[in-house]
This record gives sequence, structure tokens and C-alpha cells, in this order.
Amino acid sequence: MTARVALIVAERDRVANALRSSGWSVPDAQANFVWLPAGAFAAPLAVAMERRGVVTRAFPDIGIRITTAEASANDQFLAALDAAAAELEINP
Repeated sequence: MTARVALIVAERDRVANALRSSGWSVPDAQANFVWLPAGAFAAPLAVAMERRGVVTRAFPDIGIRITTAEASANDQFLAALDAAAAELEINP
């Protein structure tokens, strides 16, 4: 269990740092998810990512909750977010 928790924490931090490096404003996380304050773009962004095979939890007009998973799933999320943001012309 300890090893699994350490893996999730490391991945959560990696995802948060990748988002920040891309220009997103991401608060520090304390759980197994990262919060992406996307405002009015939350719902359309979540739909665009779903079309790319990535499911998130959108809170319309507020943000998106991204559950931290294994590295490959997190990489898939980051790629889907970049593509969806470009499609929707979101410049974080």
C-alpha cells in the first residue's frame, strides 16, 4: 500500500507540474486528483477530451477534477488536454 501511495503522489505531482509548465494555474493537491480551474471552458473541454478517450469530472463553469492514475494514463490525459485546448482555442 505504501508503494502504491508513493506512486500516486509522484504521478499527481508530475501531472500538476506538467499542467503548470503548459500555462495552467493549478492549485497544490493533497488527494489523488488534480484540480484544473477551467472556468467557462470546463464542460466543453471535458467533452473534447472524452472524444479522445479520456474521462474527467467536469464542474461546468468552474473546473475539472482529474484523477491521478498510472503514468501511461496520465500521459494520455495530458496529450488529450493539449489537443482539446488547441481545438477549442484555449490559451491557458
